[in-house]
Amino acid sequence: MTPPADHQRWTAARRELTVAACLVLTLTAAAWMLLGAATAGIVALICLALGLVTMRTLIDPHVEPPEQPDTYYDAPTQSFTGFWRTQFELDAGTKSLSAWDLNTRRRLQNLLAARLSERHGISLLAEPDAARRAFIGTSGSTGPGGRPPGSPRNADLWYWIDPERPTPPQASSRPGIPPRTLAALIQLLEQL
Repeated sequence: MTPPADHQRWTAARRELTVAACLVLTLTAAAWMLLGAATAGIVALICLALGLVTMRTLIDPHVEPPEQPDTYYDAPTQSFTGFWRTQFELDAGTKSLSAWDLNTRRRLQNLLAARLSERHGISLLAEPDAARRAFIGTSGSTGPGGRPPGSPRNADLWYWIDPERPTPPQASSRPGIPPRTLAALIQLLEQL
């Protein structure tokens, strides 16, 4: 194992550092003997200051690291803490309707808007009726789990993600989305 480059530089300069330290000690001792302790202290401080200035000129200039891109809260989770934050929000969304409406529902609405825009050319906010029809399914294909399009199950799932649905009163005391419903909703969003 090779030592880091900075350590190698200091090791290579050991002889020069030793000579400089001996010179400072000699000057300080001579000042002490000839002019007293106070003058020796001043000589030592001057030598220390000159040594620091000299060493500063020998050190490579500091290079700024490149800027990190901005992180967005609705971006896919890319960190360990982001993963646990998402897990916490999902768990809270199953326990409290207000947690569902304030956090997880908004994330899934963003995913729904992206899916509808990319795959169907529909704007969730500008065309809510078309978005609802695309989500519930009106084409000839089958929905998740082999259900026919437009099944009542898909219509039930729309309630949980509908951007026009207001948060009900006393949402903090009501239970959130059932875990099976959340799983079905996520599966439908993946297949949309």
